[in-house]
Amino acid sequence: MSGHVLVIRDSRQAVACVTGELDIATAPLIRQALLDTINRHEQVIIDLDRLDFCDCAGLSALITAQKTARAHGITLVIRNVQPQLTRLLRCVPHTLPVEPTALRGVPAREFPAGSR
Repeated sequence: MSGHVLVIRDSRQAVACVTGELDIATAPLIRQALLDTINRHEQVIIDLDRLDFCDCAGLSALITAQKTARAHGITLVIRNVQPQLTRLLRCVPHTLPVEPTALRGVPAREFPAGSR
């Protein structure tokens, strides 16, 4: 399986829906898609609801996106983190802005702008 990013955007906010696998094979392209999205919007939500797999290379792509957003003053939130990635996140120190699990499955358009 491969990984893809579908970006849904308006003038201020973008939702980057990552699907499939975020691994060593797909991480470079997905990283670039996320960075392009961050460079064009004030707020970015990375939605991982349809992510099937993420390895350390994929985690690195997410961390790079977060660092880039922070450096440019962009609000970035990661939502709908799958259990496999949650386990991976527990093993490494990180500062990824992950939404609480209770909000899983809430469509981005219903998520109040600026809320975390």
